[in-house]
Amino acid sequence: MKTQSNNEGFSDILNIQGEIIPEVDKELDKLLKKGLKSKQQILPGSSNNLFGKKKPFAITSVKVEFDNEEDLRKCVRLLRWSDQRLLAMGSTIMWSWDKSIREGMTIKFAVNWYDKEFFEKRKDSFKDKNHLSYFNMFGKGASDMEIDTEIVK
Repeated sequence: MKTQSNNEGFSDILNIQGEIIPEVDKELDKLLKKGLKSKQQILPGSSNNLFGKKKPFAITSVKVEFDNEEDLRKCVRLLRWSDQRLLAMGSTIMWSWDKSIREGMTIKFAVNWYDKEFFEKRKDSFKDKNHLSYFNMFGKGASDMEIDTEIVK
């Protein structure tokens, strides 16, 4: 399935940079169905476990409303894929995904930033070509998201 994109290198939702994006499995499907009716955590933010009890420097919270189930599920698949990639890389990177919540047709998730310098360099990365191409895969752009960043430390 082809999707239009601002970055021609990313046009296939199932294959980003040569990696297959896992389908929604039975467990995630069950959580997604519950979240359609009531607030439900759907992803745990596994990469966040790499930092133990360390407090983040900043937290960026994101809220996205969807018009259809297919695009919402594409977003969830990409979030889970990215979280699993970060977990595999270990704590050499200074950010992680926090839990993701579904409430109706809305997905809420957060990025925890653990290093001030890294945060300052990357805090606006959601506006770069690669991120915009990811957003396009599920029918959204940066302006379609409510994004709020709080400095914790």
